Amino acid sequence: MAFGLGATLLWGSYPLWYKPLAGLDAYHLLSWRVVFAELFLVALVLLTARVSTLRSTLKTVRPVNVLTVSAVLGLWWLMYIYAIMTGRVLEVAFGYFLSPIMSMLVSRLVFKERLSVLQTWAIFLAVAGVTLMAFELLNLHSFPWIALVIGFCYSFYGLFKKKVPGDPVVIQTLEIAVLLPFAAVFLLLAQAHGVGHQFLQSGTRDLLLVATGLITVLPLWWYSLAAKQLSMIALGFLQFVPPICNFLLAAFVYGEPVSALKLAAFSFIWLALALFTWNSIRAQRAAAAANVSAQLRTA
Repeated sequence: MAFGLGATLLWGSYPLWYKPLAGLDAYHLLSWRVVFAELFLVALVLLTARVSTLRSTLKTVRPVNVLTVSAVLGLWWLMYIYAIMTGRVLEVAFGYFLSPIMSMLVSRLVFKERLSVLQTWAIFLAVAGVTLMAFELLNLHSFPWIALVIGFCYSFYGLFKKKVPGDPVVIQTLEIAVLLPFAAVFLLLAQAHGVGHQFLQSGTRDLLLVATGLITVLPLWWYSLAAKQLSMIALGFLQFVPPICNFLLAAFVYGEPVSALKLAAFSFIWLALALFTWNSIRAQRAAAAANVSAQLRTA
């Protein structure tokens, strides 16, 4: 449990790491994150004897699937960093809370999966929450597009990941390797034009940029360890820790306004998540009971 909680708390603390880098734009931060994350991932692959796993994965994985997942991952990270740097951490939290409901909606529309009554009600409640948030932001001449993009990216990333099975550390090494050439070219061009971050001029900023890679790799590794020990129900509850952290940081650390309408929007999402979670628990209990019954019949 410690690994799982540590991973989700670290994911939830990302704004604390990115906010001090306010002088850099989202494209620079994304590029540095990709570079340092890949360096740490390669080191982790070597240190944990995953080289043979990497080789076998390269032989079996379909390139188009990795490219698709990498594209979604890149957009997701870019929107996340942009939201933090522009003071929209609350929208990030909203997007992550919304993502499980979006996953159900995508499964229904794309894969034609049937929804239970509770899942259908959860989607209706989520739509109500998004509508309220949209009304609130429209009054401020904005729209919750960041929350929607992050929610959809998170949902599609999870769905597409099913087509790229394998060791999570190895798979993410391949995903970020696809983004690495683009990040490297962008940073080289930026350096050639004298823009962006110049290393060895600010020790604190240098360390924070390197840390963006480390905090990408560590929670992934910890979560992969936790996934081997925890039930799906426990892992399902842990996925709500990062958006809860984001919500608390936005409201109490960064002072983003939480109006009555925004709170009502979040309340609809939280109620939808409660239905979603209860439906998942019921389904897993039913599956476990059916499995025990089948074993007893064959005994």
